[in-house]
Amino acid sequence: MSELSPELFRKACGYWATGVSIVTTVDTDGKPYGLTMNAVTSLSLAPPLFIICVDNKSDTLEPMRRSGVFGINVLGLGQQDLSNSFAKKNPNKFDGVRFDRGHTGAPVLHGHVLAIECRVSATYPGGDHQIFVGEVRHISLPDPENAQPILYFRGRYAALGA
Repeated sequence: MSELSPELFRKACGYWATGVSIVTTVDTDGKPYGLTMNAVTSLSLAPPLFIICVDNKSDTLEPMRRSGVFGINVLGLGQQDLSNSFAKKNPNKFDGVRFDRGHTGAPVLHGHVLAIECRVSATYPGGDHQIFVGEVRHISLPDPENAQPILYFRGRYAALGA
């Protein structure tokens, strides 16, 4: 049996294929924040809830705590550059990015496959992350013919059926 290390854990998690999303929020002045995230999952149908997990060192953490809202923007084929951009520390992530203010005020990115807007209903500590439970307030469904999400598997982007 191998010793459990952060590197081994990260490698093992890489075998879990995930969707790619950019989670967005705003600060109390309305400035947009966001980060690329795959730690996203549905929690409950009644009421409709989602869970996201935000790193304690993320620049997006405090604005999300203060605003109490977040948007989950599921990315589609051709949005890998956007994903890469939001995965890095940068105070100007939204420069040149097209988005609308959603029903909650959180940015909804153009070109998404799916957008889910939530109001934070609870926050819990989770190791080096904070776990946010969000009650779904609005959903923007895609045209089913154009819903082609990108996936992340073993450190690389992939497409369904690829």
